[in-house]
Amino acid sequence: MVYTEENIRELILRVLAPPLALFSLQVQNRKNHALIEIELDHLTDKTGSASLEDCETVSRRLKEELDLWGEEFDFTLQVSSAGAERVLRLPEDLSRFQGLLVKLEVPLEAGKWDKRLYRLGPVSGDSVELTLYDRKTRHKKNQKSVLMPIAEIRKGNLYLEI
Repeated sequence: MVYTEENIRELILRVLAPPLALFSLQVQNRKNHALIEIELDHLTDKTGSASLEDCETVSRRLKEELDLWGEEFDFTLQVSSAGAERVLRLPEDLSRFQGLLVKLEVPLEAGKWDKRLYRLGPVSGDSVELTLYDRKTRHKKNQKSVLMPIAEIRKGNLYLEI
């Protein structure tokens, strides 16, 4: 019997309890084996990072449920956190991670793109306030912000400064 990604997604959503949520799911069905890769989102963590303990707990509970599908369902289960430098889901993550540093791919002149560091400001309609981040001037007050149309942001991820 082949189990679909949708069957597995439904099971995961039954097992997960807030503040944990499903960030991503990949299922690779092979002839007699399924590789199930899950990334968790922690909805109340500042960066959305699930702890190792969260991942272990979810992994244990999912394995128990998947084992009930019978011995003919052979699988490998990998549960991890989406991470503190996760890919942003645009546009919804822009509001969620307001105030944090992000690396965004934004348009420059002449159709070129560049990745730049910004501090996320408030979302207003179809635009987001961004403050260009520079390590040299990061402690200065009143740094200039720009209002960027969200549709112009190609992709981005959270960024941790160490």
